[in-house]
Amino acid sequence: MPEVDVMAFGAHPDDIEICCGGTLIKLADAGRAIVLVDMVRGELGTRGTAEIRQVEAAAAAKVIGAVARENLGLEDGFVHVSEESRRQVAEVVRRHRPRLALVPYHEGRHPDHYRASEVAYEGIFLAGLARYDTGQEPYRPERLIYYPTTYQFEPTFVVDVSAQFLERKLEAIFCYATQVNPAAGSYPQTRLTSPAFRTRLTQRMGYYGSLIGAEYGEAFRVRGMLAVGDPLQLSFSSF
Repeated sequence: MPEVDVMAFGAHPDDIEICCGGTLIKLADAGRAIVLVDMVRGELGTRGTAEIRQVEAAAAAKVIGAVARENLGLEDGFVHVSEESRRQVAEVVRRHRPRLALVPYHEGRHPDHYRASEVAYEGIFLAGLARYDTGQEPYRPERLIYYPTTYQFEPTFVVDVSAQFLERKLEAIFCYATQVNPAAGSYPQTRLTSPAFRTRLTQRMGYYGSLIGAEYGEAFRVRGMLAVGDPLQLSFSSF
């Protein structure tokens, strides 16, 4: 039986918060059990250190309302599909047994992002194979859903996060002070410390929200086709 409702995978600590944090906050508020899984510690990051990122990630997990956060400790900048990386994903899936997996989309600017997508998908698949031995019971989530990173896609659906964005999603993101606060430390400035970062994020979420008649939204894409039993139960804007 599933033990948690949602497991969200991200390449680096802060990816999950930036890309789908509002949806996770909304789910946690509704009583869903959320587990966050980062694949690397961020040791190649321009700002901060891996140790600081760990503290920041723990603070952000509390804002989201996650019941647990894990880090697979893969090599930052060199995420790739391997026997070890797939095994680590399979083990964390079998340990927590989520109903739903949220995974970064398999196209993106940063190689770690799209390779994290491949690692997550293949590890999740292996987790369901009875003869794949990790010393745990086989298990595979019922559903796998993609969220966009840098590159956008045509979404299958959009979640209204108007009530979560301006306060708690931004609060979770700004837990990563070394990454997004230009005044934190004497580190070089990056795309995330630029004032344009918040503008781009707001515009992006405003665009997705406009697709469903909401102020802000987060986009998702399914692999395959959604099955609908009763069209009258669907919620969408046609006009």
